Amino acid sequence: MAALDVYYARGHGDNPITVSTPDEVDALIDRVRAESPETAPILMEVHISGDPYTQGLDVGINGDRGVLRYSGRDWPEGVYSTGDGLAEGKPLAYFYMDTCTEFPPNAEVPVDTVRQAVRDFLATDGDRPSGIVWQPER
Repeated sequence: MAALDVYYARGHGDNPITVSTPDEVDALIDRVRAESPETAPILMEVHISGDPYTQGLDVGINGDRGVLRYSGRDWPEGVYSTGDGLAEGKPLAYFYMDTCTEFPPNAEVPVDTVRQAVRDFLATDGDRPSGIVWQPER
């Protein structure tokens, strides 16, 4: 099992948060959940520690919901989580630092699903989490 480097605040550029156990993943999700404002939900970039260019998982937290985007060897264009909302409508806005990133309107899933996806990403050394229904960008 590898460690993960996590970026979501300006100070993380040279000093990311590193998590290497499922308990550390849970603590990070809880921390970001507490910090994430409803009007500007936080988006994290998650990579295998020391390797930010091979595959990545973008993880957004908004209360009891969140979004995921995976990109990597098997999906270089990226794929998004699919929740139970409507596929049509206004894109969802999540914020990486101060930059707005849009997700499909139906991308939100329960925060426990997000939590498990990050644990799976850690356990598989960066493979696309399998417990998610994925959709391509539209």
